[in-house]
Amino acid sequence: MTFVTLTVNFLTTLLNRTGNNPLERQRRPTVRSRIADHIVTAMMVGVLVPAILTSPFGLYYLARGGIRYYFRRNDFHREIKRLQQSGYVALTKTPQGWMIRLLKKGEHRLQTANLRTLELPRPARWDKKWRLFIFDIPEKVRVSRDLLRGKLKELGLYNIQRSVFVYPYDCREELEMVTEHYGVTKFATYAETNFIDIDRELRNHFDL
Repeated sequence: MTFVTLTVNFLTTLLNRTGNNPLERQRRPTVRSRIADHIVTAMMVGVLVPAILTSPFGLYYLARGGIRYYFRRNDFHREIKRLQQSGYVALTKTPQGWMIRLLKKGEHRLQTANLRTLELPRPARWDKKWRLFIFDIPEKVRVSRDLLRGKLKELGLYNIQRSVFVYPYDCREELEMVTEHYGVTKFATYAETNFIDIDRELRNHFDL
């Protein structure tokens, strides 16, 4: 993704609005899928993580840093086996219990899980700069383009043209994560500007 800072007045002629398109709804994860997502979120690629049973009929937990992820015993057994069969994780039995390792294939599953819970920052104070996300994605990858557009709307960006979105706070890292997930980073540009000719409309939309 290309990052640029725009000078004052640069966007005056660039941004002529068209109508907003309806949000392409993204598929919502099932309860089982969310449990599996939490399991892979607790791990890192190639790192062994112990699955600790709190009691014979209690909860399993996975510890990553200072965070513990708890799972009901039956849910954990079901989903960890499903993840293993799909090639996302490897299981190793030890005297202390199960050791789990996230495989390379599971990395994409982890990215998907992180994308589902992604939120853009909204600090208490606004620096009075607008962040623009502009893309020109070819028709041959239109599925990724449509998924990207839907995700941008879901995240709260304002669509001022079909392929131009605006947000008032710094979100470069988050949007780079999104474009990398959909494989369209090279078609996207992130820009910052302190002037835009629809400033009042944007302030009203974002309650600024």
